[in-house]
Amino acid sequence: MNKTKLILCSLIGSWMLPTAVAFAESAKPLGILSYSTAPYMGGSPVQTNESGQIIVPAIAGVPKIFLPDIGIAGDFAYERHNLPKTDPRHVSEQPRIRDGQAVFFSPIDPYTNAQFTIDLPENGSANIEEAWVYFNKLPGSTSVRVGRFLPRFGLLDLMNTFQLPMVDRPNAIGNYLSPDGLVSTGLEFNSYIPNPWDWNLKLNLNAVRGDTLGGAGDLDLTYLATIDDSIDLFTSGSLESGISIAQGPSPLGRSETLEEPYVQIQYAPTQRKIWTWTTEGMLAQRHGLGSDDDKEGFYTFLDYNFALRYHVGGLVDLADQAVAPYGRQLGLGPNATWFISDNTRLRLQYTHNTPVGGERPEEKVTLQATFSLGNLKQLD
Repeated sequence: MNKTKLILCSLIGSWMLPTAVAFAESAKPLGILSYSTAPYMGGSPVQTNESGQIIVPAIAGVPKIFLPDIGIAGDFAYERHNLPKTDPRHVSEQPRIRDGQAVFFSPIDPYTNAQFTIDLPENGSANIEEAWVYFNKLPGSTSVRVGRFLPRFGLLDLMNTFQLPMVDRPNAIGNYLSPDGLVSTGLEFNSYIPNPWDWNLKLNLNAVRGDTLGGAGDLDLTYLATIDDSIDLFTSGSLESGISIAQGPSPLGRSETLEEPYVQIQYAPTQRKIWTWTTEGMLAQRHGLGSDDDKEGFYTFLDYNFALRYHVGGLVDLADQAVAPYGRQLGLGPNATWFISDNTRLRLQYTHNTPVGGERPEEKVTLQATFSLGNLKQLD
């Protein structure tokens, strides 16, 4: 009897063992990789598949694959205005691509991010707008960005032209920071400011190239600083306020100091009805204009999101001429915006600018179409 059991178990075992091995091999995931040593890698370990073919060299400290988040964004505009072709403000290309970008963003590790942005103008060569590395988890709740980037200055400077809540950057800001905002190369430092009142105080410091404010200072540096505070308001809203200060070479060949206080209040009685009021001032001390060195300006913009994807807004923009010893301009700009989706929108805006000197008043109607593929550039 025992001999019979022994023979029977031997037969069952000889049948089940190869079957189990075959089943285990067939159940192995197709993506399983193994490590081996390849002669052409100098003895370094590499990844191979089950047949021994090398997949990707496994070099310590080097990412095995580069798959950044890629976004393409920009806007198209069609304008009709009353300016003759001899007026320097006249734009002949209609319709036109005003702003286009290709954005590549990727986390390097849990502590570091990187971004590379290519500016794609309609007329002219493509150029590098941003190329930075951001260290986001440094001691003391601080972070540092190095490279070429959009420095923080006020509320609008971190926005590209197609991200603005109005068609163009207000003259009160654009006359000093350029119509496209600031872009520079250098170092940015961010930190939370401890305080006994538990305010959400944030500090932003920048040391960047001397030509950031339009000056020709290749060796001098431009310094920018922003202190920002934000609090909850009205149980369903928020208040953000702060001031930005910049000091560096100016387009007039000497130094200048810019001060930009700002306030933004948002009130949302319901999720589908949101009021946003924004105002910023500009106080500029520009040397080289004689008795008119001190310049100033401000703008205010009110936006009402009255339905899920529909906005109406109005801009009041008052600005001194930045590089002339006289002249002040008033701009008015009501608009309506329809967000067709989260990443596309249509905007219709009427703009009126009062004359400066011998110029004629400007009357302009703009139809703007904005797109963002990849959702890397938020539309406001």
